[in-house]
Amino acid sequence: MTEKTFPVVIEEYSKSKFHHSDTTTLTIRKNDSINFHLFGLESDGEYEIIMDLPFEFNLNDSSQILIDKIPVKLISEKQYSDKNNRLTVKKYYYDIENQADEEGKFFVMEDRIIAFSSDAWNLQKFYKYENSKITELLKKDTTDFFYRFKNDRIIE
Repeated sequence: MTEKTFPVVIEEYSKSKFHHSDTTTLTIRKNDSINFHLFGLESDGEYEIIMDLPFEFNLNDSSQILIDKIPVKLISEKQYSDKNNRLTVKKYYYDIENQADEEGKFFVMEDRIIAFSSDAWNLQKFYKYENSKITELLKKDTTDFFYRFKNDRIIE
């Protein structure tokens, strides 16, 4: 198993207005074709603590990811353009059977979570990594790929 750590800033927006941000780390543990993503991983020697849901990516199958062991299905993808770079974002739908108001959409690029959007809570989270332009492209996206309401815009 290999392990890499990356800095990440998680920005949270509520009702399209900036709410707060946290600076933390993303630890990716690779075991064969599975990448385990752990945000804010800390260890006190006996236990490991994380600050967000754990994610699992199977590098050989992008049709679903696991979020806290719950299968989350790929529902669509969209190409964004940043100068000469093509950025492919995949959208996954999160829903736990027989529970209310936890539904949401997770957005993934290059096997990393880049955003979360909850229609029930009118909440968005952006996971910003080094040199990542995709956050700004998502904030400007007024299509139903990212936003539920066409007139809903991020206000900083």
